[in-house]
Amino acid sequence: MTSSNPSSDLTGPWHRGARELAATLDPGGRLRAGMGGRTLGGPVTVKDVQGWLRVMAAPRAVGKIWEGANLADVLLTEEIPRPALLGELTWNDENGLVFQAHLWERLQGRELSPTPNLTAPAPVTDRWWDDLRIALDHLHRTPDPAGRQVMTQDYIDRIPRFIPALRGRDLTVERWETSHGDLHWANLITAPLQIIDWEGWGSAPAGYDAAVLHTYALTEPATAARVREVFADVLDTPSGRLAQWVICAEIIQAADRDSLHARLKPHVELLAEELLVS
Repeated sequence: MTSSNPSSDLTGPWHRGARELAATLDPGGRLRAGMGGRTLGGPVTVKDVQGWLRVMAAPRAVGKIWEGANLADVLLTEEIPRPALLGELTWNDENGLVFQAHLWERLQGRELSPTPNLTAPAPVTDRWWDDLRIALDHLHRTPDPAGRQVMTQDYIDRIPRFIPALRGRDLTVERWETSHGDLHWANLITAPLQIIDWEGWGSAPAGYDAAVLHTYALTEPATAARVREVFADVLDTPSGRLAQWVICAEIIQAADRDSLHARLKPHVELLAEELLVS
């Protein structure tokens, strides 16, 4: 796309997807961009069923992100709570772009945060924490999705560029597990628990999901402490410490690109140092 605001180019495709899936934009409903402007979504109704229609554009109909939602719908069990996929559609335009429309069940609860990090303590119950732990245990026992990786060993070997104190350490991942890959607070729903945005799921170092959740909670110490309590057996291990260093490095790397990660950077630098002596 040539537009400086890619989501603006998706308005027409979004309405095409709605027509072909017999979906009607809710009165007063607003279309919302996501994923860096590469997607556009909005609330719809289909035969009295409330849904959410999202359209994505790509140069080719291949790749981890393109295939992620459909594979998650097929391969992940019902014990992992997430919106049901009600319908999907793909098509090409005259410029060679390919579009994908997904019609999802409307979220039953509410998002915990509009941004990946927390700006207030997470308003969740003990039952929510229990349900999250159970859901992630089911996810991490899911057979490795062939060919899908959240990150590679090659990337992990390079994280001392961002955490110099790790130079000379053996950063080999001893255990990989099926992971959400982007388990921050904007991808979690409460009342009831649901986990959304499965485009990037795949194999990651054991403990990575808990590490991401903890790191993006560092601006709210009470919630961060609860994450550490719920996932202590995951985080307080050699594998868990490596997973935490990985997400710390990712956030430090991203700090030069946006203000959200720049605000998190001092917190993760401190965490990375603390992990060296734990």
